[in-house]
Order: sequence, then structure tokens, then C-alpha cells
Amino acid sequence: MENFSLIVEGKEDTRFLQDFIFHHYKRKIDRNIFIEVGGKSETLHLSTVKIQTTSENNTTVLLFDADDNDFASTIRTIKSTATKLNLRFDHIFLFPNNGSGGNLESLLKSSVADGNERLFACIDDYAKCRDAINLQNPRVITEKEKLVIYHGSFEESGNAKATERSYLNTSIWNLNSPSLEPLKEFLATFFA
Repeated sequence: MENFSLIVEGKEDTRFLQDFIFHHYKRKIDRNIFIEVGGKSETLHLSTVKIQTTSENNTTVLLFDADDNDFASTIRTIKSTATKLNLRFDHIFLFPNNGSGGNLESLLKSSVADGNERLFACIDDYAKCRDAINLQNPRVITEKEKLVIYHGSFEESGNAKATERSYLNTSIWNLNSPSLEPLKEFLATFFA
């Protein structure tokens, strides 16, 4: 299938999917097939014209976070928003596994190279230690920031910034992780 658009929340999704698709299907996907809406389904209206124009001649594939809501609730919200905005999505996949709550970050965290998951306990210990010394206005370490710290922990990692991160380094990421199997099966429709 050549004529399709991948609608994602942001640049991190694009970067990960480019590497994931290359790893599994040996297809280099240009950034121009991605439409980054800049957030959740509530921000779809910001990209309405681009999505409508693209969907006239292309299959539209939406890949979003399920977030903390249950899967069915998130699907209902997306479909309701799409109806209100007159958008068509031919296929929908919600991270992490197209069946439960979560997001791209939870999927990535479950896809680190074997043995490396222990680094997340170190990051959590650091946050506890920092909190114990009662710093004024400490930053909350989000799941996104934990992934930046994780990726940046390796000398050969390159840039840890999500938009420039390489997921092809097998000492850091396991793109064959069982947690990625639902995504692989979903994307096979378009790339296999």
C-alpha cells in the first residue's frame, strides 16, 4: 500500500515509527507521510484541513495514545471528535497495544534491551533521594524524561532527545520485544 498517511500525536511518535517500520519491514518512511497533530484527540481540529485533504486520496491511519482511559473510552472519544470535524480514519491503533490504557512511553519502557529495565529503578531511586532532601520546586520526572535519561545513559546512544533518538541500537532498544507484537501485526497490513 503506497497511498497512506500516518496521523500521530507528535514528533517522538514519528521518529519511533520510522525506525520500527525500517527494522521490521525494511522500508524507509519519509516524514512527509506523517501528520503530527501536536497532542491528543482534542487537538485534531488543529490539523483538520491537512487530514481532510490527505484522506481524499489516501488511506488514513491514526496512531495515538490510549492514555489512562480505558481503550473503549478513548476510541469513542476519537470517533466522536472525527465525526464532529468530518474526518475519516480508515484504521486506528492506540498505544501501547491497541487494547489497554497507556501511551507510547509505556510501550517504549517495555521495549528496552534485556537487562536494561533496571535503569528505571535507578531513576526512581534518584527521584526519591532528591525528594528526601526537600529541594525547593523540584521538577517532576515524567515518563518522557525517564526515557531521555535512560537513552542518554549509554555512550553510543547519540542524541537522547526523542525527536532525534535512534531506536535501532539493539544494546538500548529491543524492537523485537513481545510488547511490540500488536503494533507489528497492525502495521503489517501497510508495510509487509
